[in-house]
Amino acid sequence: MSKEKNPIEINKIALYLLVGVILILVFSLIYLSVQRNVGVKNIEIGNLPPRGNPNASIKIIEFSDFQCPACKASHPIIDRIFQDYQGEIVLYYRNFPLTMHENSFIAAEAAECANEQGKFWEYHNILFENQDSLDKNNLKKYAKSLGLNEEQFNLCLDNEKYKGEILKDLSDAKELRLEGTPTFFINGKKVFGGNEQELRKLIEEELK
Repeated sequence: MSKEKNPIEINKIALYLLVGVILILVFSLIYLSVQRNVGVKNIEIGNLPPRGNPNASIKIIEFSDFQCPACKASHPIIDRIFQDYQGEIVLYYRNFPLTMHENSFIAAEAAECANEQGKFWEYHNILFENQDSLDKNNLKKYAKSLGLNEEQFNLCLDNEKYKGEILKDLSDAKELRLEGTPTFFINGKKVFGGNEQELRKLIEEELK
């Protein structure tokens, strides 16, 4: 006959398991914190124009996807941060179109075409405002609404003129081992997602 385990022994086993789980959680949090604060040097800013003061001490590089709901949700956060740190920050946009989003790649190409005519940030805003309507026909309509040269824009988009630029952004994102969008680098320190508290904390740390 098998002996039944003593209740005290059962409690000890349960305690050991609980302590083990807690230790795993603690080490995981430490690891994530360390990862967040690891500086990544020499991240290219890409060819798109900066938002804010190009000479600012705080350089933010955002890897984003025009069809990503979380990226859209981060917009008001970034706007608030710009209001509070006027002149102290500059933002550079890098394309990271995820394969799960059908129109994100062509939307990124369209934004590059708009940049060719000096309207990147205006077009960028329209794309996020119309995130559910980013097929080619609508992309051309948005260009027209901004007063862009239609023939130039359409030719640019149809010929995939900036496909190489998007692929370069994707290659850099892969090299940086980015897992999703949006991902921000604040003076080289990574923040995944549009966590306002985390973004502000890093900015304050860099301003000291």
